[in-house]
Amino acid sequence: MGFGSLGFPDRGSSDKVMKPRVLESLRGHSVSQISTGLYHTVAVTNKAIVFGFGDNERAQLGHEYIRVCLKPTEIVFQKSIEDIAIAAPSG
Repeated sequence: MGFGSLGFPDRGSSDKVMKPRVLESLRGHSVSQISTGLYHTVAVTNKAIVFGFGDNERAQLGHEYIRVCLKPTEIVFQKSIEDIAIAAPSG
């Protein structure tokens, strides 16, 4: 979890989390869907706002110039959210 995939700004705290915690940066949002991977996480709110955090080495979170997102950062789409399929394959 050293890539910030848990959404905590303190990179070192991610490897010590043993139970669910509220992310202060998402407190004002109602997260309706979440997809977690080994190195990054994507969360979708009930208002179709998409946040990504964790490893972004290959711009997989949609942020062109950010290498590692240590806290949830909104992913801005060029198309409407209805035109985009969000999937996180396992393996």
